[in-house]
Amino acid sequence: MLVSSSTRKWLGSISLAGLLLASSLPALASAESDTAASRTPAKPLLAASATVPTETYTETVRKQMKWIASPVKTDESVESAPAPEPAQTPIPVPANEPVAVAETSTQASQEVQILKQAQPAVRDTEPVQVAEAPKQQVSRSSSSTLADNALSLAGVPYVFGGNTRNGFDCSGYTQYVFEGSGISLPRTSQAQFKVGSSVTKDELQTGDLVFFSTYAKGASHVGIYIGGGKFVHASNSGVRTTSLSDGYYESRYLGARRVN
Repeated sequence: MLVSSSTRKWLGSISLAGLLLASSLPALASAESDTAASRTPAKPLLAASATVPTETYTETVRKQMKWIASPVKTDESVESAPAPEPAQTPIPVPANEPVAVAETSTQASQEVQILKQAQPAVRDTEPVQVAEAPKQQVSRSSSSTLADNALSLAGVPYVFGGNTRNGFDCSGYTQYVFEGSGISLPRTSQAQFKVGSSVTKDELQTGDLVFFSTYAKGASHVGIYIGGGKFVHASNSGVRTTSLSDGYYESRYLGARRVN
């Protein structure tokens, strides 16, 4: 293929222009890179490349000239590195808060102690032992005098609740006889059973009180022992003498008391 001289000149001028343009590109890129580094790292490079309208032609010329462009180093770390997260500042804990808590607990304990001191001390109530009423100690006169007073009332009729010569019940009779000898007894047979000291049947002496369980449980009947295994009492048939071996009273014998 034949090329005219004018065409050759035109191609030569174009090649020369391309070479000049290609040689100026590194300087422009370096200047633009230095300028852009002080501002925004990546975006100025894009602007510099946008200023070359014939990018494909420039690459072709570089390949023909075997030109190796000096690599432009960009601060990739600026673009790729994620922005560091703000360090979380630990919330300062006042050092005196535990002391305040300790002081609060100390104050609370002190208030409790003050309340305890203000309250009257509660003592454990111990069972109070109530002293029993002293058993009535009755002094006896001579046994013969007491027995004589008891036998002198033989034949007086029985009267329920009676304590005079007009009529006696069992405990009213014994009370009346003992009062005649200067001895005071309680009114009922149950109360008289608690006076003095207990004696066995074999130890009976004249003037001892003998008790029987007749119409009710406990000491419901009382008489005066006069010796010889006999006692005098106010029965349903009046004041009379009865043997302790009598079937009715023997089976109902409860015990005896000696009034000292």
